[in-house]
Amino acid sequence: MTDVAASSLRVGLVGLDRPGLHLIERFASGGPFRVVAVWADPIVAEVVSPFGVRLVNHPRELLTAADVDVVWFAEFDAFRNDFTAADTLCEKHAIVETPLTLNSAIADRAFREAARSNRLLLVHHARRSDPDYQQALAVTQDLAPSALRAAKFVSWSYGLPPRGATRGHGPLPPDASDDAQITKVRFVAHALDQLLALVSDRPIRVFATGDQNSPGFPKLFAGHSLTLQMTFEQGCQAEIDIRLDSPTKSQSGWLLTTERSGYAKGQRFTLTDDGEVFDSPVTAAADNYGDADQYEWLAEQIRSGVRDQVEEARVRTVVAILDAAQRSLDSRQVIDL
Repeated sequence: MTDVAASSLRVGLVGLDRPGLHLIERFASGGPFRVVAVWADPIVAEVVSPFGVRLVNHPRELLTAADVDVVWFAEFDAFRNDFTAADTLCEKHAIVETPLTLNSAIADRAFREAARSNRLLLVHHARRSDPDYQQALAVTQDLAPSALRAAKFVSWSYGLPPRGATRGHGPLPPDASDDAQITKVRFVAHALDQLLALVSDRPIRVFATGDQNSPGFPKLFAGHSLTLQMTFEQGCQAEIDIRLDSPTKSQSGWLLTTERSGYAKGQRFTLTDDGEVFDSPVTAAADNYGDADQYEWLAEQIRSGVRDQVEEARVRTVVAILDAAQRSLDSRQVIDL
């Protein structure tokens, strides 16, 4: 058990991009967490001061602050560049945003150091409340891992202006494309997190293709598109297809199929012995699952101090797939996990 009281857990925030500002605003009116300090550029002082949040000069101050229970990394890829996990996890519990890191070795070490220090390393998954995912999950919960034969998710146009669009003001600024590349990888990570719950099986093979218009071999962050094709141990074939710059806006949601049933756009499809297909609306058992439930779950985990090894394994698998995707893009080969 931890020594954290049942009142709001006090958060030291690293980074103040959109996720960080959302956390400050979200918990300003109450909830299981409360942001008390942030390490960010000093120019944001006037943004956070109305919320009673103080700025610190170095993340080490968050790790040693007596009024901070949890260090929350709101930045993308928190454990980037071989970040020293021991320095981060020896003092406080830590929460990071999906996808934690893009390197399996760093993820393994981060969880190992957290366990050695008797601290929890948790991941906030912002898209587990998506209604389409919750409905698809309700369909798969009664299936054996070998029953699902195919799973697919397509999302084209996430809001980025199509390539060549200038809005009449010349080329888009460089930071627009940088943010888009991070959005692309993050969105793929969210879809992978959902996929692993839907298939409930071990992925064994990954092949990735990227934006071929980028110079040189495509990389994970190159261009505006990324497609992952995966094979699971029990035979399921899965595909995630993300494109941010398409003028054709389309998002399929999850498409699932077994030999005699399936799911698409909130509908369950069933094949009868006579060859007819019946469809019916899906009522998810977790219809009310939302961000609040995710935050409550994170707080409960910290208060209990008990590692959820199933959750950790799922996080590591997402990282392993992204790691393999980078190697697949480099080699243009299928990668075995």
